[in-house]
Amino acid sequence: MNSDTRLLELEDLRKWFEIRRGFLSSRVNYVKAVDGVTFSLEEGKAVSLVGESGSGKTTLGKTILRLYEPNGGRILFQGKDITHTKVKDLKWYRRMASLVQQDPFGAFASHFTVFRALEEPLLIHNTVKSREERAERVFKALEEVRLTPVEDFAYKYPHMLSGGQLQRVAIARAIILEPRLIVADEPVSMLDASVRIEILTLLRRLQERLRLGVIYITHDLATTRFFSESALIMYAGHVMEKASTREVLRNPLHPYTKALLIATPDPNPQNRSRFKEVPPGEPPALVDPPKNCRFSPRCPRAFDKCFKEEPPEFEAAPGHWVKCWLYERS
Repeated sequence: MNSDTRLLELEDLRKWFEIRRGFLSSRVNYVKAVDGVTFSLEEGKAVSLVGESGSGKTTLGKTILRLYEPNGGRILFQGKDITHTKVKDLKWYRRMASLVQQDPFGAFASHFTVFRALEEPLLIHNTVKSREERAERVFKALEEVRLTPVEDFAYKYPHMLSGGQLQRVAIARAIILEPRLIVADEPVSMLDASVRIEILTLLRRLQERLRLGVIYITHDLATTRFFSESALIMYAGHVMEKASTREVLRNPLHPYTKALLIATPDPNPQNRSRFKEVPPGEPPALVDPPKNCRFSPRCPRAFDKCFKEEPPEFEAAPGHWVKCWLYERS
């Protein structure tokens, strides 16, 4: 990847949440939700963060947006280190990086019209001076997400819209400040199946036309084939596998990635028979995760070394990285 085109770089990023056993207790433990994540995102490209609930995907996305303060590692945006930039100095970054939330019904104030909800970022960042200019930007954003005629939607309240329409408004709000990065946190998981492909098509079209970097958070590997150029498979705060989306789906290497593929609905019985069975058990508690491979208690291919040491990332093929002792080169 050309360093001149890198939009975002993460280096050994960590986000741990402090917990105490009692109000007056001096003993401190940590939930290691994101524990050493490294990857880069190029301008105009999309990457999928894939994993089951509790894998750290959403925490990673919010840490990238600096909604959470990192505990370690680095976040570089357009080459600038923003890891520990003070909140008061991050206003420029709030314009450059946006969020599309999972729940469109919980993403808006019920007493705001669509127009007021989209106008709010323009008022906060003071990017447009006159109301006429703000109205023009709001109507343009609604046209971008194909809520037309815009006059029919601009003055409605959230409860008057369907889930798909409201998620389009959420996307309009995300792009209205002309950002360079969007974190889409399971943007279609709460929508009817009939409108999911429409929303993903819309996001993909905007991403390509506006040259946005998109971090697409999902538990569904099937949609990554359609949406992103590369994929990161997360489990218990670690990235277990990363490669191009095509390579991950065509040639999954980590046993956990294979387990996710088994759980993906597929009408073709030949595809379903590629792997044997879903590993039993649950992800480990991140207060006290295994000191070895975090997937080893559930892994059908684990051997002695898996229970003794945490594996590093191995480049099993050019550009295809996997955190698994099975791919250690002798």
